[in-house]
Amino acid sequence: MVGLQISRQVQQARVQKDPDFAEWYVEQVMRTQLQQFYWAVSNQGKREMVINGRHWARRYGLSDSEAQAHFISLMWKVGANFFVFPGFVDVVQDTSRNDMSRVEAFYQVDQEQAAEAIIGSDDRFWYPIENGILKEWLA
Repeated sequence: MVGLQISRQVQQARVQKDPDFAEWYVEQVMRTQLQQFYWAVSNQGKREMVINGRHWARRYGLSDSEAQAHFISLMWKVGANFFVFPGFVDVVQDTSRNDMSRVEAFYQVDQEQAAEAIIGSDDRFWYPIENGILKEWLA
């Protein structure tokens, strides 16, 4: 799996607050590297989905903004629930590794396992509260 080009520019972008992060991600990452989603989703929808994706990343202990951006990119490219599938779930639960080491490991997941995640993609994970995913998933 090929990673996106997300450099340390995120550190310079003042993206600590969710709305600032979403604005940066949508305009700097999606617009150039995820164009099919950039043009297909409403402006408000993109930003909401990015913020919700960032919440998933934080839920799994990813605090680095660059790592969060990669996590969200995988949600777009592989599937909104990629992190529940074999290969990815092992990485997301391995909190002994630092954030960027975990990101690198995501990109090393076997192609067959990645294909399984793509086929099993569930877009309800973009809006987990509204779709009852958290309640259902945590039950």
